[in-house]
Amino acid sequence: MLPHALWNSVGVPLLRATFHNWYGTRRLILRLFGADVHPTARVRPSARITQPWNLSLGREATVGDHAFIDSTHKVTIGEFATLSQDSLLVTHDPAPGAPPAGPISVGHDAWIGADAYVGPGVTVGPGAILGAKATTLADLEAWTIYGGDPVRRLKARTPFPGLSPAPAATPQDLAPERPANPPTSP
Repeated sequence: MLPHALWNSVGVPLLRATFHNWYGTRRLILRLFGADVHPTARVRPSARITQPWNLSLGREATVGDHAFIDSTHKVTIGEFATLSQDSLLVTHDPAPGAPPAGPISVGHDAWIGADAYVGPGVTVGPGAILGAKATTLADLEAWTIYGGDPVRRLKARTPFPGLSPAPAATPQDLAPERPANPPTSP
């Protein structure tokens, strides 16, 4: 209980008191409380982290304004991953019938949209996108875009060169979203 009391009485107020561009100071505060934070990770001062000693932030990882990370269990956020403002990562839910508690992993280059919810035990694959206000209680495939509540697969995404391959495309992914315009001559 002492780590919780120290974090809530000292760490949280210190984190919130920093100016918006004092990322280095927030990284230091999180490290002092046991977080594994890469020197280029960015955490906004209004982000809420319950137990920093269970948090790992990769290179250029970003935690947006008012994002909430319940790190009762391990939370790993990969390189270049982004948690947008008001997003929620919850490793346990005490409600009856809730999914079992478990760690959350957000892969490299993944993006959790604004006000999106990631439930206990979920793995967000590399390059996956969870759209704004979406909710997931199941793993998300790499390089795939998801949205809605309940969440559904919207389409495959092309990975950046040199990164993990995209999942196989489905026929609906290959269908054009609008008719192609014929090229015009100058």
